[in-house]
Amino acid sequence: MGAQRERADAGHRDSTAAAAEAESLRARAQAVADDAQRLVAAVERGRERVGRASETLLVIGEDVRSTARTVHELSGISDRIGNFAQGIARIARQTHLLALNAAIEAARAEEHGHGFAVVADQVRALAGEAARSAREVVDLITEVRAGIEGAARAMAAGEEKVRDVGAIAGEAQRALEDLHRGVAQVASVIADTAAISRAEAERMATIAQNMSEMAAVSAKSSGGADSAATAMAEQISAMGTLNEASKQLAQLAERLRASITRFSVLDTHGKT
Repeated sequence: MGAQRERADAGHRDSTAAAAEAESLRARAQAVADDAQRLVAAVERGRERVGRASETLLVIGEDVRSTARTVHELSGISDRIGNFAQGIARIARQTHLLALNAAIEAARAEEHGHGFAVVADQVRALAGEAARSAREVVDLITEVRAGIEGAARAMAAGEEKVRDVGAIAGEAQRALEDLHRGVAQVASVIADTAAISRAEAERMATIAQNMSEMAAVSAKSSGGADSAATAMAEQISAMGTLNEASKQLAQLAERLRASITRFSVLDTHGKT
């Protein structure tokens, strides 16, 4: 009877431990499932953020290309203005020569060409002013053209950089989409595993209750003690599966939490 009572007491202690382990397994399963859902949500936020960045880069790229086209058009306009100024300079030089010839002819006509000489001097003065203005316009257009060419080069470089960054953002978005699908699949598997673990925990809780009842019965009946002890041994053996499942679930939870921590760091940097 003493040995049977000891076995009954041991069974009672094991049943209590089994109940506690079952509750721990259920809590771990739920924690892993919750962590998986948080990871899915974090990946989704990252995917949306990269998507918005890609769209913004596309808009910026189009703005840069539009500005580059405008700069190119301005370069053509400045060329035409420069050609026009050079034409004015040529006309001014020719007018100056004509005024000089007119002054020579007026000098030959002596007093009869005096009035004509005055007009020729005025025309020559106007031609000189026109030539100076034309030179100033040419100098200004040269400076403007240099600035436009520099802006065009900067726009081309900016467009290329935006295109490169856009390509990288596109690759990152596709990678995050693949990651999102993979994490969603893992989360689904984890959810199924958690459901199975909860069911196993409930089953082990029932086993623990049965073991407690058998321990109580064995304390009252020596005839039923052997069968109760045998049944408890079977139940205790079944708890080995619970312990192994609990260990595996704990390892899975640890890896998942590490993944969430790494992604949360990236997500925090993305917000700042």
